[in-house]
Amino acid sequence: MPEAPPTRCSEPECHELTTHGRCEQHQRRAWANRSTSWGSGSTRKWRAARRRQLDAEPDCRRCGERATQVDHIVPLSEGGSKWDPANWQSLCGACHDIKSAEDRRRRTRIDGSRLTS
Repeated sequence: MPEAPPTRCSEPECHELTTHGRCEQHQRRAWANRSTSWGSGSTRKWRAARRRQLDAEPDCRRCGERATQVDHIVPLSEGGSKWDPANWQSLCGACHDIKSAEDRRRRTRIDGSRLTS
């Protein structure tokens, strides 16, 4: 199969020619923007703990709908314990989104004008 003719790198201000969208210098690495707050992410241990929490508390603690998320009451970014069940609450997706937004707003007020995630 024929290769496309070289074009400029898609990174602004770069004039290198490439056939892959970005030149080698501007290639994006897989998982480069992955969140580090969870470390290794969703592990077997976390999935089992999450299932136990949702089985023990199947309804959203805020609205009473069916819970689909396990939320850390004190966010990990604020020093909350990842593995302490006393720091977990079951929430539906909508209430989890609202609580997460509240946590971000609180961190923004605490940290000043700097937006953190």
